[in-house]
Amino acid sequence: MRLVIYILFFFGTTAVAGASNLLNLPDELTQGGFYVGKVAPKTMLYFKDKKIKISQDGHFAVGLSWDEGRMVKFRLVNFQGTEILQRFVVKKQKYDVQHIDGLPGKMVTPPKEVQERIKQDSALVKKARRIDSDRLDFTTTFIWPVRGRISGNFGNHRILNGIAKSPHGGMDIAAPKGTMIVAPLGGVVTLVSDLYYTGNSVIIDHGYGISTVYAHLDKVLVKEGQNIGQGDKIGTVGATGRATGPHLHWGLNWYDERLNPALVLPKALP
Repeated sequence: MRLVIYILFFFGTTAVAGASNLLNLPDELTQGGFYVGKVAPKTMLYFKDKKIKISQDGHFAVGLSWDEGRMVKFRLVNFQGTEILQRFVVKKQKYDVQHIDGLPGKMVTPPKEVQERIKQDSALVKKARRIDSDRLDFTTTFIWPVRGRISGNFGNHRILNGIAKSPHGGMDIAAPKGTMIVAPLGGVVTLVSDLYYTGNSVIIDHGYGISTVYAHLDKVLVKEGQNIGQGDKIGTVGATGRATGPHLHWGLNWYDERLNPALVLPKALP
């Protein structure tokens, strides 16, 4: 019979005497958060019944949805076959409602003749986000991709020309057209394309399902398949696609899950 151990973490305090945080994650997590954990060798790890990919030295990546519930559960199976359940409290985020008016009508409600293009764009993006490479760039500390003013936050409920849309899936950094954008982590470029909604767009794979997206670029300075290092130039700020002014839309993803880039950045701009 398999032994099952339950461990609950709540604001830094375990509910089981002598129990330890076997995932090396913060004791309290946050909606939309991205985390790098580490487990003992030969451990199997599951999150929401999905088996998590673990590196040879025990590192793994995990992300929470923007509306994650108040608690999440991980299931570990150690080398002895013992099953351990660890539960973490999730901090709720407050999201604003953002009204954006003055957009061209075709960018808010696309005409029928472009719907097939939008469908193809979506397929390209999903394919790039589902890449599951063995790169370990995701274990590095992020740097800011561009200097500028934060003009749009992750999770904002956007109303475009009076029409409610899905929550904002990234953060917007406003800067003058032509401002240089650099890679916040090393990785490999998996997508360079002119997309209907996001204009000139780039996606970079950082390993283990972690990718970042850069949208509305004026110029793209990288090619698909190109290996880049942290701080390398990838493009310049623009206003291509659905944009009211020059800015970088920067997204962070764990496979198909959109995460909050602001939670991985240093508090101050470089």
